[in-house]
Amino acid sequence: MSTIYDHAGALKRMGNDEELFHEMVGLLKADAPPLIVTAQSASRAGDAMQLQRAAHTLKGLASNFGGQRAVAAAAELEGLAKNRQSMGVPAALTELEEAFDELIGAFAPTAEMSRTH
Repeated sequence: MSTIYDHAGALKRMGNDEELFHEMVGLLKADAPPLIVTAQSASRAGDAMQLQRAAHTLKGLASNFGGQRAVAAAAELEGLAKNRQSMGVPAALTELEEAFDELIGAFAPTAEMSRTH
């Protein structure tokens, strides 16, 4: 069992549909990196609303898989943006990037398994 995400819980949320699970992994891998870039750009531009939206969307993506670290990082960034607390944003962005790298990386073995079946 992965401590990075909850495979059984994610599968249950997806109706125990392995094909849907793999589709959702694909969506996470496709959608998360551009959303992180959006968050970084919004932070540099001082656009709290765009930062909040990107973090909220990332939180939802990670929550599909029970990715607690990624969910927590996105929630932290979302809260900072919502409350316009720019001081903590750089550290929160770094944690977000690392958490999503870890989460996406945890799916590499899953992707390999699906190619061999």
